[in-house]
Amino acid sequence: MTVSRGITATIVVAALAFAAAPRADACSQCMCGTPFPSNVLGGVVPMQFTCGLEERYLSKDNALDEEPGMEEEREHRVAGFALWRPLNRIAFLGRLPYNFKEITETPEGGTATTQRSNGLGDAELLALAGLVHTVGRVSTTLGVVGGVIAPTGSSNAKNGAGERLDAHLQPGTGAWSGTAGVNFALSGAGGIWDTSLLGRVNGTNSHDYHYGNVLLYNAGFTSRVWKNIQFLAQINGRSAKRDQREEGTLDENTGGTVTYASPGVRWYTAFGLTLEGAVQVPFQQSLYGVQTEHTTGRLTLSMSR
Repeated sequence: MTVSRGITATIVVAALAFAAAPRADACSQCMCGTPFPSNVLGGVVPMQFTCGLEERYLSKDNALDEEPGMEEEREHRVAGFALWRPLNRIAFLGRLPYNFKEITETPEGGTATTQRSNGLGDAELLALAGLVHTVGRVSTTLGVVGGVIAPTGSSNAKNGAGERLDAHLQPGTGAWSGTAGVNFALSGAGGIWDTSLLGRVNGTNSHDYHYGNVLLYNAGFTSRVWKNIQFLAQINGRSAKRDQREEGTLDENTGGTVTYASPGVRWYTAFGLTLEGAVQVPFQQSLYGVQTEHTTGRLTLSMSR
């Protein structure tokens, strides 16, 4: 048990130290969070399948690019997702969002104007392959993560006057992205500790806009089930490069590092459905230019068989 506590402490301390490290590469379009559930690998029961709906709310403020003033971005992402584990050590996760976006611009001394858009977002497919799995009083799983985001969402949406909307109002990015990294989970008597480190490389779309490449880091704990309830506690973070605008210059008010504390709860209902809710509260921000990330929320309804 002393060894278990030592390993657990090392994982958590390493993750916290990384979260406080200097900024690295990342993008303003990425969402933080562990990509796979902590207990997705291990055990002896293959052919597990989970599907559901997920709602995420995101918001931030930043300075206007062309003139003094502020801009408020608000977004809801409603996504259908499916998690399939065909073999003991392999799992696949697919997600397709529908995005509702809103930007309010308030020039200094001027009148606020709001633009809205909605549409199908970019589809994502991730795979987790377990490389090492140990069993005993304390079991561990080390895996690699790889995936791709396809430009299924439009990057050519226009307003009522026929003008193309700002890149951050587009339902999709218009470019392919690739994700790779590692995932580690440690299961003990009280629950599961897990941590992951992922890098994402973004492509440039047909309008020459490029979301900055991103580094995502996560560490968390999932409790054992108690009266059909599990408690979740995570640290989620991202570190990003600035976006490159369509004219080839860098967007000064994008990119940087933000780290969130993310508590949550998972409820296994009597009807075979699972309801999960969590918030992400930013407690460390080192962002480029003038930006402020706000608390985000996530609500998920799913069914497994």
